[in-house]
Amino acid sequence: MTIEPQGILHFTIGVTDLDRASDFYQNVVGCKLVRVNKKNTMAFMSAGNDYFVLTNTGRHVRPNDDGDTVFHHSFIVKPEDYDKAVSFVESHDIETMVPIGKLDQHNTFPGRHIYFYDPDGNGVEITECTGPAAGL
Repeated sequence: MTIEPQGILHFTIGVTDLDRASDFYQNVVGCKLVRVNKKNTMAFMSAGNDYFVLTNTGRHVRPNDDGDTVFHHSFIVKPEDYDKAVSFVESHDIETMVPIGKLDQHNTFPGRHIYFYDPDGNGVEITECTGPAAGL
């Protein structure tokens, strides 16, 4: 017998300032705050029908070197909203990590992608990708 996961309930993003991170993920990335725990150390967020948790444990370590995109969290927008999302990110003076629309690194998840950092140096991706490439 093996485990047969049906999906992912949530993932956790380490942060150093819960209020600042919650504000960023709400007002820049467009996610919704579901609730904050009683200790004010965890903010439960939603992106569409999916969830993630911002957590301030006092142990956050920036996962990437400057300009690195290896560790990131990817959020999907509708293809027709992609250009608007890019403009919105840029309007907040947020520097993207790779050229906008660079496709040669995305053989598995085709479409346009931009990357940037949240206030704690966590990589964030915005993509219009609607699913994996054929063969996955």
